[in-house]
Amino acid sequence: MAAATVPTDASAQRTGTRIGKTATKYDTSETIALVTACMAERRNQISREILDTLPGTEAEHRVMLRSEGPLGTCMDDERFVLDGKKLEFTGRALRPSLGVAMARRQIADSNGAASVRASEKPWFAAALDALPDDASLDAPLLALFEMGDCLVNRESAGAIELVLSEPGKGGQGPAMRKLIPHLSHCVVAGQEIEITPEVLRYAVAEPIFHRSQPVVEVGATQ
Repeated sequence: MAAATVPTDASAQRTGTRIGKTATKYDTSETIALVTACMAERRNQISREILDTLPGTEAEHRVMLRSEGPLGTCMDDERFVLDGKKLEFTGRALRPSLGVAMARRQIADSNGAASVRASEKPWFAAALDALPDDASLDAPLLALFEMGDCLVNRESAGAIELVLSEPGKGGQGPAMRKLIPHLSHCVVAGQEIEITPEVLRYAVAEPIFHRSQPVVEVGATQ
């Protein structure tokens, strides 16, 4: 559990989030998206450390605990007035959104010219092989990332388009139409996953982050 309690200035507006109103439990996705976008921008290193761990493990938990300060920094700014309230995020709620924010940041840093490395194994394969049998692990979330990794490997352009698209806007449709034909290959038999634009965006975001690399022109040096 990562938590932050942020006292607000007496002069701060009581309705101060960029979603246009005071955030409620019904605005969870939008609220977390704001915080994780800030994390990707202003606390990039610890955000990378979170995504370098396997979900649900003790290693992830330790990094999440260290992220409480950076989370507070992101909440305590003029874009996100909390009116002295306490917000609590589980790693399970925070991580998929952070993956989207970090993938978007990585694509932006490449000036939109990002490509993804092809690989037969998902990015987490080596770490999973090294994990003790009795170690904690968020297996359902990892299964979602495994499906996303397969989709990115087969249709990287559509996956990148979906990550860059905004919920409820036109860009989601074309991206989904590119990805859906590959689901039969990427969903494990017996696996039950609700297929929505939001779920697929979460699924492909971390694989894009881990697989992406800037395009280097022939003759150019890194």
